[in-house]
Amino acid sequence: MKGIKKFKIDTKELSQKEKVLFKKLISAAELMAPLYLKQKNNKYPGANFYPYDATKEEIERAARKNPAILSSYTFVERDKTGKLIAIPYHLKFKKELKSISELLEEAADLSEDKNFSLYLRSRAKSLLDDNYEKSEIIWLKTGPFKFGFIIGPIERYLDKLFFKKCAYQSWVGFLDEQKTKEAGKFKNAILTGRRKILSGSEKAEISKLGIRIDRTAIFSGLIADFMFTGTNLPNDVKLMEKYGSKLTIFESSLESKFKGDHLPIFKAVFDKKFQKSYSEEDLYKGSLRCILLHEISHSLIRYRDAEERLKDLFPIFDELYAYILGIKNCGTLFLKGVMNQKELEAILIMHICRNFTWWLDSMKNPDVKHYAIGAAIAQNFFLKEGAMREKGGISWPNFTKLFICINELSRLLEYYLAVGSYEEAKEFIEEYSSFNVFKRFSSQLTKISKLK
Repeated sequence: MKGIKKFKIDTKELSQKEKVLFKKLISAAELMAPLYLKQKNNKYPGANFYPYDATKEEIERAARKNPAILSSYTFVERDKTGKLIAIPYHLKFKKELKSISELLEEAADLSEDKNFSLYLRSRAKSLLDDNYEKSEIIWLKTGPFKFGFIIGPIERYLDKLFFKKCAYQSWVGFLDEQKTKEAGKFKNAILTGRRKILSGSEKAEISKLGIRIDRTAIFSGLIADFMFTGTNLPNDVKLMEKYGSKLTIFESSLESKFKGDHLPIFKAVFDKKFQKSYSEEDLYKGSLRCILLHEISHSLIRYRDAEERLKDLFPIFDELYAYILGIKNCGTLFLKGVMNQKELEAILIMHICRNFTWWLDSMKNPDVKHYAIGAAIAQNFFLKEGAMREKGGISWPNFTKLFICINELSRLLEYYLAVGSYEEAKEFIEEYSSFNVFKRFSSQLTKISKLK
């Protein structure tokens, strides 16, 4: 089914009642996909959220009179006179959302976790009125729940005009307690450090960060298209400041990405002699830690005015800086004995491989182009500063230089997110975002990317 990605997971640890509950959550998630597909449209920067004949300037003028035009939860359409009007999600999809809401109520009746039931009932109501704040607060203040479950309009990546409209998505899984405990060590080591705040910035301080690693059963909607390996929510900076944030690593998605993309790319673009120094286990741990550090770092880079200043460029800097700062924080982890030299090298190698992954993904799915642009910036920066050599592949990354580059790039990216102007950010992107840095490896990547 389009808009859905399922993973095989073992549910034997669930009771019979929990299995029934689990199936209802899966059914609710599946019903999200058709709504997402009605929002998606790769041929138009505003997807299906705005009329194709409406200019950005016309939409902005209409929004000054009617702020709902640029609400995160409305479609913009023309009435009979041609005037732009806002149609709330919950009205446009009233019938479909009622069915999903009923499934959540039924799941809530089955749950023996009172807080999880409360969250499900609140989310069921949110779907019917587009008021998601209350259910998000319940989710942030409680847990971790045994079941990993999110549903509703969340990420804004489809809206390339304004980065305002939220796309529907859902995921279902359950907690991997052992790996979550191990991930907590990384979180605690990083968050104990203090970072200097740039003068003049509107830094948001996130006081609390929850963390979990999930064995994921299903992705639906936007997340099925993007195949995220992790996420950090909520997106609302005000809520994050008051109630904290929660990050989730999707173990099933990560394993799929590692085996299907990261490992094959490593074998394709790195020198054969270099490859012998790293086992598959080393590299998988590096890939897991790379995304874990990225999501933890998202909580450290929130600026209240960043989206307003950087506009459509914000996702590029937000995602890239989280990756780069995560790797930079490895210095702290190395000094504290949380990781050794080989483990740090594996993280750096997997970051390079993930850069290639985003480029390949962007050719199939233009909605992830902001990730690919960020990846190109990092890769071009590393090459320009001499941190990598190429001769029949990446023959030997200079890890000392690479880490120096990470620190310098981190400093630049923080400036743009914290206080930089749109024009400055655009100039930086134009300087470093050429995809030629990836295209020179096209022959090695033919089997992976299907570029024939």
